[in-house]
Amino acid sequence: MDAADFREWLRAEALSAGFARAGFAPCGPFEAERERLEAWFAAGGARHLPYLDPETMLDPRKLWPQAKTALVGFFPYARPEAVPGAAPDSLKLSRYLWGPDYHMILKPRLAKLLARAQELRPGLEGRVCVDTAPLLERELAVRAGLGWQGKHTLLITGKDGSFGFLGVLLLSEELPLDAPFTAEHCGTCTRCIEACPSGAISPFRLDPNRCLTTYTIETSVQPPEDIAEALRDSRWAAGCDACQEVCPWNAAPLWGDPALWGRPDRLHEQPAESLRLGAAQWRVRTRRTALRRVRQQHWRQTVETILGPGEAEG
Repeated sequence: MDAADFREWLRAEALSAGFARAGFAPCGPFEAERERLEAWFAAGGARHLPYLDPETMLDPRKLWPQAKTALVGFFPYARPEAVPGAAPDSLKLSRYLWGPDYHMILKPRLAKLLARAQELRPGLEGRVCVDTAPLLERELAVRAGLGWQGKHTLLITGKDGSFGFLGVLLLSEELPLDAPFTAEHCGTCTRCIEACPSGAISPFRLDPNRCLTTYTIETSVQPPEDIAEALRDSRWAAGCDACQEVCPWNAAPLWGDPALWGRPDRLHEQPAESLRLGAAQWRVRTRRTALRRVRQQHWRQTVETILGPGEAEG
């Protein structure tokens, strides 16, 4: 199997594993992003994201020196009837938090793909990355031709929308590359900017220090009062989908893998007052979900910011 055939075999396997789109990108440095990224760090963009490092982010080979080609896949998670806040008196949780932990789904599928590829290519090395490594995954996705970064900074895959995870398989072999996506199709639309509850979005730029997701997922630092007011008004208790909800490209998004669709104990459907969970309940009700990365005390703090002080359940 030559390099071109091997690339197409990898693409077909990625699609059969649930990725809606898969492309191949070079692993060279992102020099065109250096000035923008360094300015973002200098302005305090990573204040609440201390694990980020600009030099590693700007060069995939700093993360994994053997990297020559990146297989990048778009894994949709939209689903029927998924509308945060639709249930009476509920709090809003981002759609990606409604089902099992996506890391537990994507990582094993990519690892299995790598193992099968190594059977065909003895000596091939690889590294699986699913948003836990300091890697500019969206830029890699653009390089791989999957779509463009919208004004909200998320990847938009055209008519398939933006509700999706990115999985990356770094490979030690040089393979034929896909043409990068060189245009953006947001035009004059500013719906995502206008819909942001906290004013965190400007064209093609996100300020994490104002984003609700930062204060409900990434850090337990008490939000500034204007951000706390945005939490109370919007009722987003974990993440925020506001910018994606209004995007015209999400009018009919691609449905996600059924493995990601919901759980029997759905926090997003429960009355808000019942979500003042104690430590024991929190461990049970977030088991094997992406929400488990949020500590119970942090969750309780967010709920009390939205609802006011109250007694914990359980």
